[in-house]
This record gives sequence, C-alpha cells and structure tokens, in this order.
Amino acid sequence: METRHLVLSLVVILTGILAVRGVVALSAGEFGTVARQAGVGAIVLGFGVGLYRNWETLGV
Repeated sequence: METRHLVLSLVVILTGILAVRGVVALSAGEFGTVARQAGVGAIVLGFGVGLYRNWETLGV
C-alpha cells in the first residue's frame, strides 16, 4: 500500500472516531462537545483530503 493511501486511511479512521464521539455526546446532550468534535473532524478531514490530492505537488 502506498503511503499516500495509508495516510488517507488513517484520516478516514480518525474522522470516523470523531463522528462516533460526536454522536455519543449528542445522545448525552453535551452540545459543546458535539460542536468541538464536528470542528476538529472537519479540520482533520479537510487537511487529509488536501494532503491526498496534492501529494505529488508536495514532493512527499
């Protein structure tokens, strides 16, 4: 497996974990935690997708 695909896999797994944590917090009524999980998840996913798409340009 290429490193590029491994990085994307790790980003997807991390985003999934953050989504599950957000759902659990939502069921507990902790809306601040839900917002934090959504924000961090969006940043991680955006960074990971951007890294994957620009992998060759970065020279990694």
